[in-house]
Amino acid sequence: MKNKIGELLLEAGLITSEQLENALKIQKNKNKRLGKLLIELGYANELQVGEALSKEFSFPLVDCGKYNITEELLSIVPKGTAEKKIVMPLELKDKKLLLAVADPLDWETIDEITFNTGLNIAVAVSTETSIINAIETYYGSTEKIWDVLKEIPTHEGVEIVKEEAKEKDEEINIHSMYKLSEEPPIVKLVTMLFANAATTGTSDIHIEPGEKHVQVRYRLDGSLKTIVRYPKHIHDSVVSRVKIISNLDITNRRLPQDGRSKLRFENRDIDLRVSTMPSFYGENIVIRLLDSATGLIPLGKLGIPEQILKPLIDVFSQPQGMLLVTGPTGSGKTTTLYAVLRQLNEEESHIVTIEEPIEYRLAGITQVGVNEPIGLSFPNVLRSTLRQDPDIIMVGEIRDIETAKIVVRAALTGHLVLSTLHTNDTVATVTRLLDIGLDPYLISSSVSGILAQRLIRRLCPDCKVETAPPADLTKWKLPQIEKFYKGTGCKKCMNTGYKGRIGVYEFLHMNTKLRRLIARRGTADELWDAAREDGMLTLFEDAISKVKDGIATFEEVASHIPYSHADARKEDKGS
Repeated sequence: MKNKIGELLLEAGLITSEQLENALKIQKNKNKRLGKLLIELGYANELQVGEALSKEFSFPLVDCGKYNITEELLSIVPKGTAEKKIVMPLELKDKKLLLAVADPLDWETIDEITFNTGLNIAVAVSTETSIINAIETYYGSTEKIWDVLKEIPTHEGVEIVKEEAKEKDEEINIHSMYKLSEEPPIVKLVTMLFANAATTGTSDIHIEPGEKHVQVRYRLDGSLKTIVRYPKHIHDSVVSRVKIISNLDITNRRLPQDGRSKLRFENRDIDLRVSTMPSFYGENIVIRLLDSATGLIPLGKLGIPEQILKPLIDVFSQPQGMLLVTGPTGSGKTTTLYAVLRQLNEEESHIVTIEEPIEYRLAGITQVGVNEPIGLSFPNVLRSTLRQDPDIIMVGEIRDIETAKIVVRAALTGHLVLSTLHTNDTVATVTRLLDIGLDPYLISSSVSGILAQRLIRRLCPDCKVETAPPADLTKWKLPQIEKFYKGTGCKKCMNTGYKGRIGVYEFLHMNTKLRRLIARRGTADELWDAAREDGMLTLFEDAISKVKDGIATFEEVASHIPYSHADARKEDKGS
């Protein structure tokens, strides 16, 4: 019965056999329900899982929020049981208890509640979100912290030794230039720029002063687009307004500054990372928008092909080793790592992330932000983390030999380590680790897999039309592509022809031959040949498959994805 939920969804046509296999592979090493894993992977949603279970077992599908849950009901099922087993008592009539469950196959819990209460249990299916919301609403206020504290025994002979007090952080005083920045037109302009950016899914706002005007550009789906121009004479007021809301020094115009703020828009909290830099015509501002609601994408929705997803799951399902994700800035590395962390996040594991900055919040995980000016560097935080008994560590970026040596040691001593580097492809990552000073045997024994990735714009589904093949296709020696598409532009894509982005991937799965080559400092060509023999798909090949599927344009692929040395070598060997 263990895989029954998966079989039900498979029979209903909601998931594929490959998706079920991937979820089962992760479940083998993780204490998670299969239904929850399928939802987290993005293969199915909560309602689909609930409807399938309701139909199969003839249990009603209910919304816990529509029931009047009394104190009597809460006393029947303890809070600990409700939270751990994801169940909620909904109604009690004539010694018959209506119990909402997320997993109706958990007969052990249902029998246990029946035995403890002496009641007849009527089972109803509900989504996990609905049950958890009800638990937080109704159980949350029933426990009094002071009652709990009274139960704790007094320990005699224990003394708390205080450390010497540290110097207080230097206070920042902002004295002047408020008046103009708080004029209604300036406030309205800055607010409009932020709100429009949040509405359109912009990742960055660029405010760039020129000789007579200031242009504002949004980065949409990876490309900059001019949105508005405003007169140069109000630029100082706009800069001051942005600095004030970001806790920056508005009197300092000669040095770069970095700050942060938060935008609450349509029930979403969007973090704003602000960077200012003096330029010839005035201060340049770039604001990155980090929307935690849209940034946490399920692993199954990233566009990773099955040929790569299966070995990737194999790597991060292991209890130790190192998974590296590589690519240029803005290629979605952090999003991929968080998608992996969502699969690894469970009660039995202690996960610590070390980032600069912390981009997304994830419940149940310890997240530490690096702060170099006060000595909170990657190596220093890593050393402290290893004393915190972690099972899984995510390091935002490997930048130097000191950080590299610590993460390698962690991977070799029973920890699973996830991290990123800035390199062009998978094989270049091995070369980069050698260049920063890691010994070859440490790389070969610690690294389990390397994922290289890029982001390309996805064709807008609302204005996509078939088009003629590009004129210069012959020089690429591509596989047969039956149809090519382009976007004509519409309101939904702001007349760009593209809407959203999709990942392009290349995965180097370490095997015995590759480890031996790395240990003896094999050449890049030897590494490529060994990886290709093992069936590795290159970035360019994955990108072309998305052209064949009508997801992307060939022009987008040709301009953003490198036609690698490995692709050329494959052609030479085949000819």
